[in-house]
Amino acid sequence: MIRSLADFTRIAKEKGPKKLAVLAPEDEDFMRAVKTSWEMGYIEPVLIGNSEKMERVAAKVDFDIGKFEKIPGVEQQGISDLGIRMLFSGELPIASKGQIPTSYIYRSIIREEAKAASGMTVSVVTFWEIPGIDHLVVFTDTGVNIKPDARAKAEIIKNAAFVYHLMGVPRPRVAILSGHREVGGDLASYRDYRFLRKAAAAGELGECEIVDATSFTEIFRGSRRPGAPAGDVRREMPHILVVPCLDTGNVICKLDFFLDVTRSSLVATSRGPVCIPARSDFSDNIVQQLAMCVVLADRMGKEVH
Repeated sequence: MIRSLADFTRIAKEKGPKKLAVLAPEDEDFMRAVKTSWEMGYIEPVLIGNSEKMERVAAKVDFDIGKFEKIPGVEQQGISDLGIRMLFSGELPIASKGQIPTSYIYRSIIREEAKAASGMTVSVVTFWEIPGIDHLVVFTDTGVNIKPDARAKAEIIKNAAFVYHLMGVPRPRVAILSGHREVGGDLASYRDYRFLRKAAAAGELGECEIVDATSFTEIFRGSRRPGAPAGDVRREMPHILVVPCLDTGNVICKLDFFLDVTRSSLVATSRGPVCIPARSDFSDNIVQQLAMCVVLADRMGKEVH
């Protein structure tokens, strides 16, 4: 069972190198991450982007890219479409954004999922490694769905649960985050929580458990019953925290700048993981995210085939 980011790093060394489409590695931090990931044996890069810019930044980080496949491209949506198409066609098992806006990547993935008729709702899973918690914690969706309804959240849960199944967690615990008020009627997010609890109980969400808590107070208290004793945080903390909207998820997951946690994100598509480093991520964090994708790609390949 994978419980930490270090577990991903250890396993990636055993399972790599995996072929990786790198979309516009035209920034020093991205290219340095590609270099380190190749040296660690995680990846074999296919570099897609502006040839002149890629050569220039490779020289700055002392990385000889002459031995790798390079596909020239200038227009950002075209670069994204090509790399994601290579992933969905099975030419390679992983793709990663470089110096390119994430919205282009999401658009490419959504198009390819539609072509593949997978029925998959594209979403981002953002892992936090939190001191004192004995497993990784995911916030989702933190990147694609602006204000998902209950049915979209059901698909978002399935995506995140699938990732945990690949990590060896057979029945991840899920919290549907929501505010709650005593007067004026339930919030839409709280109605979603009730809907999803029933769906999970009916087996419609697969192997996962929706916990009876919608706030961190309830999660850490360990019970919604008044007067219940405090629970063990390591035991009570769910694996998956479903946020009510994209704004909430994006703000929460970036709190790693202020808190003693480590963040790592990806998009789990029906064909393989896509690494989506934030603009603020440095090369060491990007390397960690690539290691995570290598391991999940390896396990997806075995699951699919």
